[in-house]
Amino acid sequence: MTELSDKNSLAGKRVLLIRPQRQEDQLLSMLENTGADVTHIPVMSIEPIVESHQIKTQILEVDNFHKAIFVSGNAAELAIEWIDKYWPMLPVEIEYFAVGERTAALLKEADMDALYPNGRQNSEALLQLKQLQQLENQRVIIFRGVGGREILAETLTERGARVEYCELYKRVIDSQQLALAQQQENDCLIAHSGELIQAMGQAENTQFADTPVVVPSERVAAIATALGYRRVISAENALPESMLAAVHRALDSEI
Repeated sequence: MTELSDKNSLAGKRVLLIRPQRQEDQLLSMLENTGADVTHIPVMSIEPIVESHQIKTQILEVDNFHKAIFVSGNAAELAIEWIDKYWPMLPVEIEYFAVGERTAALLKEADMDALYPNGRQNSEALLQLKQLQQLENQRVIIFRGVGGREILAETLTERGARVEYCELYKRVIDSQQLALAQQQENDCLIAHSGELIQAMGQAENTQFADTPVVVPSERVAAIATALGYRRVISAENALPESMLAAVHRALDSEI
């Protein structure tokens, strides 16, 4: 147990977490262990795409791809379900990649050893891996949700790859939960993505402008700043330990 998770280190501090519900949420548990008054209001939900001829076709032909990239834990979990459904044994000679450590761990449980970046764990860092530099005549499949950033596909295409998206889920803003979150008075807000902080709306000239916001990257920090938040703290990455350390910094607590 590290000092960051000492009981009562954030006692009396009100923390709002707005990311989608998870079966196991390590960050939520760690925050609660600090004694913080944690409110978890998932303003966005993840809706799997259950029936899709396109997804089925891509999964059946996944062995034709040289590389498979998983952009999130949700993408990994749902892709594993689809692959298990149609592949009794994993296809061979595919290189697996994950944007972050948690996603790679989920793939590892399914016997897929995925490469992922250290330090900053995002698309930009993933693109620095040497295995993704020279991609002439290679096919790459990116497992993700509907929509989202295009930097992976655009950059890999520039490097010679033929890229396809396999979109496995939709992100849906829950207006009722969003309204509850917007009514909260908190000492710190945690937003794991640009979409989440954008859902909270403009902060400029509101009571939330001075609320510290903890985010997982400089990219999301820029979005929060543009929305009018004056105190934005960027964690090293989205791992629970990094996010918790950033919460401590945001609240000026001793670590």
